[in-house]
Amino acid sequence: MGLENDGFSFFPFGVLFCLTLFCITAVRIYAIRHRYKDGSLQDRDAELILKSRLAKGELDEKEYRMLKEILTK
Repeated sequence: MGLENDGFSFFPFGVLFCLTLFCITAVRIYAIRHRYKDGSLQDRDAELILKSRLAKGELDEKEYRMLKEILTK
Protein backbone atom coordinates (compact mmCIF):
# COMPACT_ATOMS: atom_id res chain seq x y z
CA MET A 1 0.00 0.00 0.00
CA GLY A 2 2.34 2.74 1.08
CA LEU A 3 5.37 0.69 1.99
CA GLU A 4 6.86 0.73 -1.50
CA ASN A 5 7.36 4.49 -1.66
CA ASP A 6 7.84 5.26 2.05
CA GLY A 7 4.55 7.16 2.13
CA PHE A 8 3.41 5.38 5.28
CA SER A 9 5.53 4.44 8.24
CA PHE A 10 4.28 2.17 11.00
CA PHE A 11 7.21 2.83 13.35
CA PRO A 12 5.85 6.00 15.09
CA PHE A 13 2.48 4.37 15.67
CA GLY A 14 4.11 1.27 17.14
CA VAL A 15 6.19 3.38 19.51
CA LEU A 16 3.13 5.37 20.60
CA PHE A 17 1.19 2.18 21.15
CA CYS A 18 3.95 0.67 23.30
CA LEU A 19 4.31 3.88 25.33
CA THR A 20 0.57 3.98 25.91
CA LEU A 21 0.52 0.38 27.10
CA PHE A 22 3.49 1.04 29.37
CA CYS A 23 1.82 4.11 30.92
CA ILE A 24 -1.47 2.30 31.50
CA THR A 25 0.35 -0.63 33.12
CA ALA A 26 2.43 1.67 35.34
CA VAL A 27 -0.61 3.60 36.54
CA ARG A 28 -2.49 0.38 37.26
CA ILE A 29 0.41 -1.08 39.27
CA TYR A 30 0.71 2.16 41.25
CA ALA A 31 -3.02 2.16 42.02
CA ILE A 32 -2.97 -1.44 43.23
CA ARG A 33 0.06 -0.90 45.46
CA HIS A 34 -1.38 2.33 46.85
CA ARG A 35 -4.69 0.63 47.69
CA TYR A 36 -3.06 -2.26 49.57
CA LYS A 37 -0.66 0.03 51.40
CA ASP A 38 -3.55 2.10 52.77
CA GLY A 39 -5.38 -0.98 54.05
CA SER A 40 -2.39 -2.28 55.94
CA LEU A 41 -1.80 1.11 57.59
CA GLN A 42 -5.35 1.19 58.89
CA ASP A 43 -4.93 -2.23 60.47
CA ARG A 44 -1.68 -1.20 62.14
CA ASP A 45 -3.21 2.05 63.39
CA ALA A 46 -6.14 0.21 64.96
CA GLU A 47 -3.79 -2.25 66.61
CA LEU A 48 -1.64 0.56 68.00
CA ILE A 49 -4.74 2.25 69.42
CA LEU A 50 -5.79 -0.98 71.10
CA LYS A 51 -2.31 -1.49 72.55
CA SER A 52 -2.18 2.04 73.92
CA ARG A 53 -5.63 1.67 75.51
CA LEU A 54 -4.52 -1.62 77.05
CA ALA A 55 -1.40 0.04 78.43
CA LYS A 56 -3.44 2.90 79.91
CA GLY A 57 -5.78 0.44 81.59
CA GLU A 58 -8.86 1.41 79.59
CA LEU A 59 -9.18 -2.17 78.30
CA ASP A 60 -8.62 -5.43 80.06
CA GLU A 61 -6.83 -8.37 78.43
CA LYS A 62 -10.04 -10.19 77.49
CA GLU A 63 -11.50 -7.16 75.69
CA TYR A 64 -8.17 -6.53 73.95
CA ARG A 65 -8.04 -10.07 72.54
CA MET A 66 -11.68 -9.93 71.46
CA LEU A 67 -11.26 -6.59 69.63
CA LYS A 68 -7.98 -7.68 68.04
CA GLU A 69 -9.64 -10.85 66.79
CA ILE A 70 -12.46 -8.81 65.26
CA LEU A 71 -9.95 -6.53 63.51
CA THR A 72 -8.01 -9.39 61.98
CA LYS A 73 -11.09 -10.90 60.32
